[in-house]
Amino acid sequence: MAFVNSIKLFCSNWDKVLKLFLYYLFVLCVTVLLLLPVFFAFAEIIKNNLQVSEVASNYLTMFHASFGSYLHNVLSVILNIVKDAFSANAGLTVYAFLVVFLFLPFLFNVGKYVICEMLYGYMANKSKVSFFSALFKTLNKSLLYALAKTFYDIIFMSIMITCVFAVGLVESVSFQTYFLPLCEFLLLIVFFTLNKISTTGWAPAIIVFGVSVDKGYRRGIKVISRRFFKTILVNFLTYLVFILFTYIVGIYSLVVTIPLITALLCTFDMITFFTCQGMRYYINNKIIMTPKKLEEVDSFKKTKYII
Repeated sequence: MAFVNSIKLFCSNWDKVLKLFLYYLFVLCVTVLLLLPVFFAFAEIIKNNLQVSEVASNYLTMFHASFGSYLHNVLSVILNIVKDAFSANAGLTVYAFLVVFLFLPFLFNVGKYVICEMLYGYMANKSKVSFFSALFKTLNKSLLYALAKTFYDIIFMSIMITCVFAVGLVESVSFQTYFLPLCEFLLLIVFFTLNKISTTGWAPAIIVFGVSVDKGYRRGIKVISRRFFKTILVNFLTYLVFILFTYIVGIYSLVVTIPLITALLCTFDMITFFTCQGMRYYINNKIIMTPKKLEEVDSFKKTKYII
């Protein structure tokens, strides 16, 4: 029910989704401009590795019988490019990593906080706030949240990337053919889901309760734990569809799908938080939801803690 309401809220706030898309597009353009010196400096390294491996000219979809081997080759090429780049210019390589894994996620997380703030105003009293107004209004909180969330994500990303490459670089041909795509697929879904479930209530708690970033994380975990399994299931299925779609269509689809999936999950975060708190909220101009409080929906074995 929460996910269905999320889709309804998502559709009734399409203008906010469009603004988030334009913001993310702007951030991506800035990121590309910052990475241009890296591309020019390492163009020869990238070109040589791609030519030797032929991964660019022999692109395969996930439905091809040799997709596992192709995926193995892609990961090998990426690792070789990073090694060669470090050997050629370590400082510029570190700069590239900072842009991709610190600057880009930081600005993306600012956008997530702003869209949650806008959704809160609409859900609470149907108020409509412009993206830039919400951005400047919440600048102090959004910057602190984005900084904390970025470093939190880096921990997950480091572990996930290590696991992805450890599994992807296995040399066994039979493993690559029959198991590699599935293993990588499941690894991505599990890590993204674990990261998301642990931060679902973070931004909503800061916004609704008006608390600090660290208190918001703790209170967010406490609130979302009341619907833990339902929340983790929705996140798991959402990432499953998202990653499967990317596998099928290709990595270029991320330019469109990332803003859309981010906005959809932000609406789900807010609705889950409101539902867990038993707070009334608007889905659109005609529908007002009044969820039952936790005590009324809790399982029988937990009633002793309520009494």
